[in-house]
Amino acid sequence: MRKSILPFILTLFMTFSFSGWAQQITQYSQWSYNQFAINPALAGVKRCLDLRTAARVQWLGFEGAPMSGLVTVNAPLKMRNNKKIDLFHGLGGKIEQDFFGPFNNFSMSLAYALHFPLGKTSATHRISFGLSAGIQQFGFDQSKVTTIDADPAVAQSANHLLAPLLGFGVWYYTEHFYVGGAIDQLAKNKWKEVGYLSRFRLHTKIQGGTKFSFENKLSLLPGILVRIPPAGPSSMDINLMLDYNNVFQVGLGYRTVDAVIGFFKVNIKQFTIGYSFDYITSSIRGGNFHTHEISIQYNGCWRASRSQSDCPLFQ
Repeated sequence: MRKSILPFILTLFMTFSFSGWAQQITQYSQWSYNQFAINPALAGVKRCLDLRTAARVQWLGFEGAPMSGLVTVNAPLKMRNNKKIDLFHGLGGKIEQDFFGPFNNFSMSLAYALHFPLGKTSATHRISFGLSAGIQQFGFDQSKVTTIDADPAVAQSANHLLAPLLGFGVWYYTEHFYVGGAIDQLAKNKWKEVGYLSRFRLHTKIQGGTKFSFENKLSLLPGILVRIPPAGPSSMDINLMLDYNNVFQVGLGYRTVDAVIGFFKVNIKQFTIGYSFDYITSSIRGGNFHTHEISIQYNGCWRASRSQSDCPLFQ
């Protein structure tokens, strides 16, 4: 009976994959609020303890729709003489859980980054390289599947795949702009229970953004994220945020062929609360299945020392 259900598993998974542009990894609308979550080269870049969490309910009301959540933490390691021009290291970690239909994916990983100053007398330009490594458990719960003919073997069994998780990232940043890229699923683990050719595949992400500051304490923050999945078309997030004195932020975003996104974020001392709403523009919109996402962040940097241009991530 186990073999007879495997073609059904593969078909169902392909359905979910193509509905998300063949992505096998989670995506978040608030990617600009936690760029370390998608690029290990940012570990320690904030120069202080940085703790962030996010929860996403995609296509609310759609049966079996994806639900995702994550927690990240990262901080710099000790720098020589605490000088800004010195090379320094960063360390971080991420825990993530993703549900979609009868599938679930849980992962834990650690990240290490090395940050180099570009110049002998100034550290206004830096480049960093990061590696992440961990483990993921990918599961299929057959008890959540309804077959045409009732079968006890389906209702009482579940499959789980335990595999290593590897990633790499690079990041170039100044006080006024950034650009970077990351690759996930370097191990390309096989799904032996589904088929020989079935496996996790490489996912590439490219990030970029800048900041325009004005005398009235307002800043404009345009940003872009390109996701390149292993199959199907690439997707692109284009965001434009309006920030007031690093206190609160509103913005709009557009994800190609999928959604128009509204953002709101407020800083309360060292804490930040963010919310985003995805108005779905694809065919799924017919059922008013839109997406909600909320995030909470703690930043150990002393806010009194911040300025409008001192943060390379513009968060």
